[in-house]
Amino acid sequence: MLNEKLNLYNPEWLELVFADRNKAYGAYELRKTYGTTIAKAMAIAFSTVIIVSAGYTYAKSRRPVDKPRDFGKEIILPPPPSITPEKKIETVVEPKSAAPAKPQPAAATVKYTVPRIVPQEVDTEMPTVKELEGVEVGAVTSKGNGGQPQIVDPGPATGTGGIGNDSGVDINKEFITAELMPEPEGGAAGWSKFLNKNLRYPYQAQEEGKSGRVIVSFVVERDGHLTDITVTGKAGYGMDEEAIRVLKLSKNWRPGKQNGNAVRVRYSIPINFVLTE
Repeated sequence: MLNEKLNLYNPEWLELVFADRNKAYGAYELRKTYGTTIAKAMAIAFSTVIIVSAGYTYAKSRRPVDKPRDFGKEIILPPPPSITPEKKIETVVEPKSAAPAKPQPAAATVKYTVPRIVPQEVDTEMPTVKELEGVEVGAVTSKGNGGQPQIVDPGPATGTGGIGNDSGVDINKEFITAELMPEPEGGAAGWSKFLNKNLRYPYQAQEEGKSGRVIVSFVVERDGHLTDITVTGKAGYGMDEEAIRVLKLSKNWRPGKQNGNAVRVRYSIPINFVLTE
């Protein structure tokens, strides 16, 4: 009885609810056909599920089974032929003999000799006091002619010579020899090294196959630099000019000295140009 009261879709409830209302609005019709509509919907849903399941099962049963492929007869290939490694033939190429190198002309060489001055030894005995009686002391010893010694008043000293110093040496004089002769930087070995580095054999002399010796004269100044470079012994073929060119490149020498003072010294050296075959 309670359930019947709670059934809102019972026709009696519908009539009671929609009494004196517009039943043509739509809500009345929906509630009236609710049971029929639900039954139809359920039937359609179940029918769809059944049809789909049946169709899937049918389609699966109709799928053809893959048969194994027949590839025909088995073909057996013969084994590959044995390959014998090819012998590598090595060819020995004898190197060509190198052509003999053309000898290069030798550089000019210089034989340098350091001059040595040996002072002359003078054997002079010291005079006795008795020998000094009645004679005049002088620079040299002489017998005289019996005259009396004269006392000479030297008077005031006046200079008439060149520029000198306390030692009496004219420092501007050009000496030919000196107590200590000039010397190039590094001595004979240094001078030989300088010439070997800077001296070039003249092209004209090489073409003509000429060798020669050049004598060069110059002045070693008090500070060691070289001036007045001239050729006193010519060899020609460009060797004279080359000797002068190289001497102008020389560094300062050690100057010559006289009585402990640096002086100007005239100096000469030979420069040999030797062409070797």
